[in-house]
Amino acid sequence: MFDLIKELTEFIAPVGQEAEIVTHIEKLWRSQGMRTERTNIGNLIGRWGGLESAKRLLIAAHADELCYLVRAIDPQGFLYLANGQGWTRTTEIRNGFTIGTRVKILARNGLVPGVIAAPTGHAATLALADLRELTWNDLWVDTGLSRDALIAKGVTPGTRIVWDSLTERWGDHLVGKALDDRVPVAIITELARRVPIEQLKWNVTLAVTVQEEVGVIGASALASREKFDAAIIVEIGLAGDIPPLGMNAVPVCLGDGPVLVHKDSLVHYDHALTSALERCATEVNIPIQHAVFGSFGSDGAPFMRADVPAAMIAFPARYTHSPFEMGHLGDIEAMVKWLAAFVQSTPPTGAHAG
Repeated sequence: MFDLIKELTEFIAPVGQEAEIVTHIEKLWRSQGMRTERTNIGNLIGRWGGLESAKRLLIAAHADELCYLVRAIDPQGFLYLANGQGWTRTTEIRNGFTIGTRVKILARNGLVPGVIAAPTGHAATLALADLRELTWNDLWVDTGLSRDALIAKGVTPGTRIVWDSLTERWGDHLVGKALDDRVPVAIITELARRVPIEQLKWNVTLAVTVQEEVGVIGASALASREKFDAAIIVEIGLAGDIPPLGMNAVPVCLGDGPVLVHKDSLVHYDHALTSALERCATEVNIPIQHAVFGSFGSDGAPFMRADVPAAMIAFPARYTHSPFEMGHLGDIEAMVKWLAAFVQSTPPTGAHAG
């Protein structure tokens, strides 16, 4: 699994420019015998298969990674940033970890390396007061190039910038950028490799959605395009096993199993489908953790709005939305086994998915 995860996480595919990784995933799925199609805005749909008469199950993960956009080019060539998600004049002091991070600028004529910079050391001490707030004018990208050279390479306002971070394995842990949500993409790809089509008890469709990070755009389009009996969203999760968070904030630990999420800031997940996933994990002896996530949303909400019962499962992660997200390979492997057991189980009966 690690090799596939490393392959997918190191792709450069920010919000709104996901085509490169989606094309790669499509090739993987086709090599596994899946029929695929792309929607107008770039979602990838894989028709895995199963009984035509069975209930239709969607399993989805998103392709996009966090990014910045060039807001303006300083006369000296420094690149001022806009957040690739929502942004205002200020940014949180806790986001100061990004200062010093190497980045890649997706210029029209090729990638340009850079670093997120801010005044440091001697000069800052002599000339500047201590920061009481952090604004988007307090940091920038330095490429060492002039304004004219950057413009010649095709850098303009709107050019995207991503973190330059490799994915590494540290024992049973892995760390890198874009574990959100490339690990789940690897999970559903590996799932389709492991389970023979003839063993499916559902009619299963896989999906990789776009622009999740800016308001679940791809999932909203897919939910309005096609009807399913149930949807499982596969996501990164939150872990509280770091100082100073603790179990009162987020009672989830790396290495203790995948997470069944009951609610996030956008939606209460379908209780019956969530309960069916819990029963499945119990039946196949997969330890799971339970959580309610705040300050977190997923592709599940638009499916619930479209009258499709949705549930969410996640792998625990430390340091989400950073270039050093950390997960545990045991939790990730357990998610593959959990989903494999679920798609080979008889769909629940009733008025809806549960």
